[in-house]
Amino acid sequence: MKALYKTTSMFESLVKRDWIKLIIWVFGMLAFAASGAGKMEVASSPATASTLYAMFVQNPAMVALFGPTLIKNASHYTIGPIYGQTMTLITAITFAIISIIYVINRTRKEEDDGIAELFRSFPIGKLANTTAVVIELVLLHIVMALVLAFSIQAQNVTGLNDLGSNLLFASTTSAQGFMWGMIALCLAQIFPESGSAKGATFGLLGLLYIVRMGTDVSHSRLGWLNPLSWSYLTSPYALGHENWLGVLLSLVFAVIVLAAAYLLEIKRDVNAGYLPESGGRIHAKASLLSLPGLLLTLQRKMIIGWFLAVFVLGLVYGSMFSQMSQFINSNATIRAIFVGSATAHQAIVGNFMVTLFSILSIMVAAFAVILLTQMTAEERKNRQEQLYALPISRIKLYLTYIITTIFASAIAQFLAILGIYLEQLGNKNALTFSQVLEPGTIWIVAIIFVISLLSLLVSFVPRLTGIIWGYIGFLLFMSYLGHILALPDWLQKLSIYNYIPKLPIEKMDWTTVSIILVLSVAMMIIALVAYRRRDLING
Repeated sequence: MKALYKTTSMFESLVKRDWIKLIIWVFGMLAFAASGAGKMEVASSPATASTLYAMFVQNPAMVALFGPTLIKNASHYTIGPIYGQTMTLITAITFAIISIIYVINRTRKEEDDGIAELFRSFPIGKLANTTAVVIELVLLHIVMALVLAFSIQAQNVTGLNDLGSNLLFASTTSAQGFMWGMIALCLAQIFPESGSAKGATFGLLGLLYIVRMGTDVSHSRLGWLNPLSWSYLTSPYALGHENWLGVLLSLVFAVIVLAAAYLLEIKRDVNAGYLPESGGRIHAKASLLSLPGLLLTLQRKMIIGWFLAVFVLGLVYGSMFSQMSQFINSNATIRAIFVGSATAHQAIVGNFMVTLFSILSIMVAAFAVILLTQMTAEERKNRQEQLYALPISRIKLYLTYIITTIFASAIAQFLAILGIYLEQLGNKNALTFSQVLEPGTIWIVAIIFVISLLSLLVSFVPRLTGIIWGYIGFLLFMSYLGHILALPDWLQKLSIYNYIPKLPIEKMDWTTVSIILVLSVAMMIIALVAYRRRDLING
């Protein structure tokens, strides 16, 4: 076909550009998904089977976080089903996020940056670059599936040493990654620029995540209507219940969406979407006359979207508190473990709040990373030079980005807290606002630390700011499974979340919090000095 002319050449060029990135991607995903397999054996002994079954299978709050399992007997809830339930959804989401970012950056973002027009000036088919990206993504996920399956198999952990189960786990997560890459590709044709396409794709992912929380707790069969739920509904490692249908559905849906993306792209012009760009005002607002006003105006849609998303997610998580109360009152095993219903309620709700707020704060940290990395994104597009042509110092620009990011992150965390508080007000054992505010607010300290790390990258290695996403993924992994796996102390100490006081189950540690804040400020100052002295980057 004429539209596919020179696809092979584009694919070779793409591999030459990305081979280092692809290798890092494979090993990073391998470390994320397979590293916990060996440790799972230590954490899930037969003596703890009934406790883990009650906590992760019968507890609706944990089901909402991790997804359901078809295991109906505590004695059958062994290493395999535990690993399958706790790891499948989070691994699928991680694969999906990276695929979304990569596909949009290599397709629509290159149009925004003018690279696509450069390609089109040569005799290259209109779909050649897109097809090259698709081929690369297919091969990448096949490699990841095989490497992931055989790496788990090589650890020879009892319950995780069935090659068929390992292939199912690896295939379902890789199929989700490819499917979400195709969804991102399709939406990239519709929206007017890469930022809105990326935001819409992540918004859809978040919406389906919230929807699956409700169906998993009440009507798990409805999950088959949710593409995101196809990942864990394959039930890897649940012997007798494993189902490859989810993998097949993900691949079929990906092909359908890819066909739609091709039809949309072949009929549109370069650097134009089907949705029109919003028209500008004839006269600029007064807020645009200030640097903070300009930055907020440029990012307002993304900021408002994140504010709304974390508030809604707070409402959803808040609805879990009433279900936990019912679970505790009806579960004799849990009451026996924690000695009494009152103690059980306090302990389980406290631990749930720690897990909940740590995960929410990681989401807010991701929001902060997106905000602050706009600093280097604008620099790459030579837009910072236009600002520096005005009487604006580097100190002012740097501090404006940093302060804006910190305040926006704090507001986002507060909105999540507010959503949780409002939703659980009608419960019999409803928490007061201070009981929700204190354990939720303390995690802002960790968010500030992540911002300070990113500020160092922006100032010293601006082209490698994407490294921070690896740390975000590490924090997410530790927050989800750090309390389950018997991980080495040195690994746990690499997570800033390990040092945050776990309110309300721990006492406040002002000394540690103060040290983290002082260290964060020191790193930001060092970054400021370095930013003043380094050259601007281009391209």
